[in-house]
Amino acid sequence: MKLIKKDLESKDGTGLIRLQADSEEDVWHLYNVIVVGDVVTSTTFRKVDLSSNSGNELAGSTNQQRVRMTLSVKVEAIEYDGEAAEMRLRGRVTTEASDQVRVGSYHTLTIAPNRALTVEKVEPPGWDMFALDVIKKACSDKAKLGVVDLAVMLVEDGYASLHLVGSEGMHMRVSKIETRMPKKYGAAAAGIGKAQSKFFSRCALAIGQNIDFSAIQCLVLAGPGFTKDELLKNLLLEAARAKGSLESGDSKGGGASLLPILENKGKIITAHASSAFGHSLQEVLSSPEISKRISNTRASSQTDAINRFHQMLNNDETRAFYGEVPVEAAAEMGAIQDLLITDTLFRTKKTELRVKWTKMVEGVERGGGKAHIFSSLHVSGEQLNSMGGIAAILRFPMPELEDLDLGDSDSES
Repeated sequence: MKLIKKDLESKDGTGLIRLQADSEEDVWHLYNVIVVGDVVTSTTFRKVDLSSNSGNELAGSTNQQRVRMTLSVKVEAIEYDGEAAEMRLRGRVTTEASDQVRVGSYHTLTIAPNRALTVEKVEPPGWDMFALDVIKKACSDKAKLGVVDLAVMLVEDGYASLHLVGSEGMHMRVSKIETRMPKKYGAAAAGIGKAQSKFFSRCALAIGQNIDFSAIQCLVLAGPGFTKDELLKNLLLEAARAKGSLESGDSKGGGASLLPILENKGKIITAHASSAFGHSLQEVLSSPEISKRISNTRASSQTDAINRFHQMLNNDETRAFYGEVPVEAAAEMGAIQDLLITDTLFRTKKTELRVKWTKMVEGVERGGGKAHIFSSLHVSGEQLNSMGGIAAILRFPMPELEDLDLGDSDSES
């Protein structure tokens, strides 16, 4: 992400920041900082009536055209589309852009990669610690490189899914491979070898097209049974064949994308997973060997924190709590050693709640604790969201928190 302009009030955090999203991940970062009530300015297209300057939009004229213009919208609704890698912001127009667009009329801005925008926060807490930290990290050199730390292909007989795990803990499925496999008995069994070869070739193509081996720390082939091991053998065989073809002058096979597989075979490892579907990704990230490989990434930090929380919950439940009420009580007592909180809570429409979460994070860190802000796109973040989006490991036992009423939460967004 590129920072173009920054003009903030030091007292209450209000003000504006102008940015340009350079990647799909940048759009996700913007989704985490833009909230209802913000004023966002960006170029957009709007259908207007060019037949007159009467100011009557779409007043029955046949001369209606989509016109490119710059509009400012006070956000009332936010929608993130992960498949299209874009965000849609609906609200009322706050400034008159032309005779054809009235102030107060509704418009939806689409925010996508390579599009500049200005985000103005007009009400305190404005650009709080969380929002500024997201922007700082998104504009860092590492974020500009679009680093993906880990690639995981979950695979079983006839089905595979390829996932990329980013430096900020995000994960994204980039490919799904399905091949109908013949039955392993009867006359159809003769076609198993051919079908499996076709399936492995499609897996190799997905890896070659989606993975930059110079950026990742490892590619994990994971799944039940021996399919993952057979896939690894096939990948290396296909890559060796591709190398031989290219060396002999045959470049028609398109095997150049497979060469990095052979050159980086030391980065490819296998691991067990219960299935080839997305929910098994957490199993892979929790593996000690994988954790060692990605030990310096936020994805590993989040996985380690959630694992330590569950271990503490099993070993000493008076030092591990989840849910808003007990965690807030522990924070007031200065008892939190590790705070686990998802970015979902910071996207609430209620200003007072955003202020509360920000102050809690600041208070824990000021007291020597560690605050882990989980991405809700990471499997650990999804797991934490299922527990109310917040949990804590305490410095000392607090059995009195077990008696608190968890139904008093006011954390609706």
